[in-house]
Amino acid sequence: MNVESSLPPAERRNRIEALARERARLPVTGLAARFGTSEDSIRRDLRLLAAAGRIRRQHGVVLPADPPAPFDERREQRAAEKAAIGRALVPMLVPGSTVFFDGGTTTLAAARALPADLRLTVVTTSPPVALALVDHAGIEVILVGGSFDRKTRTVVGAGALDAVRAVHADLAVLGLCSLDVGGVSAAGIEEAAIKRAMADASDRTVALATADKLGTISPHRVMAAERLQSLISCEPPAVFVDAFGRIGVTVIDAPR
Repeated sequence: MNVESSLPPAERRNRIEALARERARLPVTGLAARFGTSEDSIRRDLRLLAAAGRIRRQHGVVLPADPPAPFDERREQRAAEKAAIGRALVPMLVPGSTVFFDGGTTTLAAARALPADLRLTVVTTSPPVALALVDHAGIEVILVGGSFDRKTRTVVGAGALDAVRAVHADLAVLGLCSLDVGGVSAAGIEEAAIKRAMADASDRTVALATADKLGTISPHRVMAAERLQSLISCEPPAVFVDAFGRIGVTVIDAPR
């Protein structure tokens, strides 16, 4: 039996993405037969991959995704939405608590929204988050050490994982690459490992996600969606709010 015909959907999508990178122009015709599935399933795979920014579609072919925008450019995208999400996080932060702050441009916006008089211990793998809190006298900042990933501007690797696992936090604040009812996922394998470790080491986990991240899937699984206690987004679709409500996740619509 063809091994590719027995792949579960998530692995099939990973393989389609890999083929697009290898061939530059991957014909859509023949994919259903190659993977032993229906044309409808392949169309669904391509929609999900395109929505997550993992491929591009053009006239019957699948193209590799454009390279990700630089961090500074991504920071300015949906800036008002990210700022609103950051403001909505503030009431969830208990003075005196220990909080993980993940990397990413949305968590950076959240760090910038913290009141100047708030007392917290913030443990972060993000140098930009640490720098955003430099003038907050009441916030003790613990910057995790490890290998610096220039693309995400976060610290990753075995050393960073060990440091995160050595902490017991009251709350983990995760910025998300992708989230659907199937779970939280990330673009990079090391990024996914850090997010998972933060959630494992925390009493509660809240996800921050701009609306374009909802209903999308990235290659590397972080955890099941029901492990989140809360999700903060701007104008999340009603169908998404209902689906997450059924699995016990509170969705907070951040007012702009």
